[in-house]
Amino acid sequence: MGHIGIIIEKCRQAVGMSRKELSENLCSEKYIYLIEKGKRTPSANLLKLMGEKLGVFLFGFYMYLDCADPLYVREKMRFFNMCRINLDFKALKEASQEAEKMPDFCSKPWCYEIQLNNIYYLAFEEKKCGEATLRLDRLLREAEAYGATYIFLINAHTLMTTCSLVTGDIAVAKKSALRAYEVMQNNNDAMLYEQLLTKITVNLMGVHYFSNEFDDVIKRGQELLDIKQKRDSYGKVHFVYLLMALAFYGKNQRDVAAEYLKKAVHFLMVDSKPSDVSFIAKDDRFEAMLNDLSSYSAVIDYFRREYKV
Repeated sequence: MGHIGIIIEKCRQAVGMSRKELSENLCSEKYIYLIEKGKRTPSANLLKLMGEKLGVFLFGFYMYLDCADPLYVREKMRFFNMCRINLDFKALKEASQEAEKMPDFCSKPWCYEIQLNNIYYLAFEEKKCGEATLRLDRLLREAEAYGATYIFLINAHTLMTTCSLVTGDIAVAKKSALRAYEVMQNNNDAMLYEQLLTKITVNLMGVHYFSNEFDDVIKRGQELLDIKQKRDSYGKVHFVYLLMALAFYGKNQRDVAAEYLKKAVHFLMVDSKPSDVSFIAKDDRFEAMLNDLSSYSAVIDYFRREYKV
């Protein structure tokens, strides 16, 4: 197994810093040398202080220690996750093709990420969710048995949830959504936690909605909104508002549904999200709600014209 000293040395060299400069006010230059050669292990506090000097979150590198080129793998993984969150599957495919040329992505567990990216493309660009679920099922069985990274498991189960909702297999969708939520709760990575929390919760809300569990939709949505309000972060919040609107509408609380629908529409008029809206629009109840609630606000009619729903 590799050691954190390899990462420290590569990061230090990348920013043009000498061992003496890194050690200043932290420890001896010799101690930095011993850490980089794997002969000493830095304390958590020393690792934090070195990371601050280098401008790098060193704790985030531990899962990459066995890689031949850990910096490259980490940057690729960050890019993969950004593409997945932003639904940019063409860029994801191009990045995967480039990554496949590197030895690390030809071996486990990183080769699983390439396979997962290909399934993302199959599901979202080629619109073959049925085939995607079959390939995902085989991939998840192998990857879980091997001990794949928690980020892989979260993304794979979240994708399985989405594909299963599209194909109408609510039982599988619910099982995968709960599994993704469980994995996330057991592995809180501060760097990705909020993005993953939003992605997983929205999927879980979707499962509850299609299971007619409207109270659970509202409960999950309110919990997420509370977190986002505290952190002043509103990524994907339009999805939360739309699903809560549908849930309140399903409970025949039209006035409350209209308020959440208006909130969603305001976000969607500022930041265009046609793929997200088209996914929600697959459910006939969405159109029924729009038809019923359009009289509550002119902005809803404007939204319908802009998004053609």
